[in-house]
Amino acid sequence: MKIGIDATVVAQSRIDGISRFISQLVVHLLQIDADDEYYLCYRGRALKRPRQIWWPRHPRVHLRIFQDPFSRGLFRKLDVFHATYQRLPVYEDVVPYVCTLHDIFFLSRPDMVSAAAHARWSARYRDVAARARLITTVSEFSKGEIVRLLGVAAERVRVVPNAASPCFAPQAPAAIADVRRRYQLTSPYILFGGGFDARKNVLGVIQAFALALPRLPSDVVLVISGSAGPLEAAARTFVRDAGLGDRIRFLGFVPDSDYPPMIGGSVLYFFPSLFEGFGLPALEAMACGAPVITASTTSLPEVCGDAAVLVPPSDPAAMAEALASVVANQSLQQELRERGLRRARQLTWRQAAERTLEIYREAAVKPVGM
Repeated sequence: MKIGIDATVVAQSRIDGISRFISQLVVHLLQIDADDEYYLCYRGRALKRPRQIWWPRHPRVHLRIFQDPFSRGLFRKLDVFHATYQRLPVYEDVVPYVCTLHDIFFLSRPDMVSAAAHARWSARYRDVAARARLITTVSEFSKGEIVRLLGVAAERVRVVPNAASPCFAPQAPAAIADVRRRYQLTSPYILFGGGFDARKNVLGVIQAFALALPRLPSDVVLVISGSAGPLEAAARTFVRDAGLGDRIRFLGFVPDSDYPPMIGGSVLYFFPSLFEGFGLPALEAMACGAPVITASTTSLPEVCGDAAVLVPPSDPAAMAEALASVVANQSLQQELRERGLRRARQLTWRQAAERTLEIYREAAVKPVGM
């Protein structure tokens, strides 16, 4: 087969969950598949950041730039095309599409987005529902939302869970010490890495930590990584006005090279997100051996199982209770570390690649006339 994969998201200034999904999927497809040809397809806008274009040097991996509606010749040569980020090209008459909907947040939670964003993304989701032959998603929760809100037949939606990238693993003490030194993390710290989007619940995190402070050791701090989200200014203002500047630190963007050791050095990883299609940050933290407190809603119980403490993300008092309890209980911390490592090992990119390749082969059976 000749398999096209939209890699456009990788050509951006910062690595995120979806770019990791694309790169890890391709790497592991090449490990398990000795026959098929892969075409990494970037939309023309990727040329704005040519140094960010990712292309593993492999004899069966080819790089292509496409621009609708002028790339029909390229798509005619493909047996299947994988749209990895909720946007389809215009060539479904010549090649079948597999599309990954990582979640349908903008349709599921219109109360958390602008009317314009809700309309724009809902139109994209519905376009996928209409034109993709098969849809993949990353959790049973997300599948249920796709079936319920888009009216897609359940048999067209396949669940392929994500996994933690290899860099997320237990870290050497020297690596942890180096990161703590460079970021001046001299005190024990609780780490929140969700950033400042509304769904990640940074204000709830700060409120919960503030409520927990009377029960926490006097040297424990909250460390917040991420930058440039819509709630960053509000979070900083809240911390300043509450007089918590000596107990809460904002680190800004932390690169992948530093983030696993930062996780590994934390007392616990706090991720009470209000909405996740999968919840990769929680799994990555478990893969690094950190105790995890996360939300009891959306996909997170499915992903974490009994390997994390689950809390209602809209209840700061309940979250504060969990923070204080885990920080005070070293045996519970160790139990969570062990459970988290076991859970992270159960979800692998090799499994995801094997399942995805099966889906490609199923979708590539073209009907008469295509």
